[in-house]
Amino acid sequence: MSRRIASYLDERGVSYETLPHHPSHSSLGSAIAAQVPTRKLAKAVMLENEQGHRLMAVIPADSKLDLSVINDTLGGRYHLMKERQVYDCFDDCEHGAVPPLASAYNMDCIVDDALVEQADVYFEGGDHRNLVHLSQEAFNRLMEETRHARISRRIYH
Repeated sequence: MSRRIASYLDERGVSYETLPHHPSHSSLGSAIAAQVPTRKLAKAVMLENEQGHRLMAVIPADSKLDLSVINDTLGGRYHLMKERQVYDCFDDCEHGAVPPLASAYNMDCIVDDALVEQADVYFEGGDHRNLVHLSQEAFNRLMEETRHARISRRIYH
């Protein structure tokens, strides 16, 4: 796990556990490797608007972000960030293992309601070998000042 994420969780008094798994290269692959329901794995999708404002959208691993809903909800024109830009923002993490904790990186965030409703949530904490496991209460406490909306569509069953 990224030291930044471990420190962030510890500073907030959030109880968590790590779940090791075989290395993977995607959120979906991590969920499968760790035998975690894909609906419970939170993944971060990085967006940017024309003014360069960055936004993290947090959605379930089995879902696809609906950019039109994001733009309608926020009254903006966001698009996906380029991979290189994402790597630069999360230089303490392995490429593609972005933790869905925007406030740890001083970023704005919007989270899908589907995750807030889960009994517990998992996410990649900066590497492709471990998942971080939080209770619903802990996850919701971390997301309490984050905007919530239905921003994704489930694509895997």
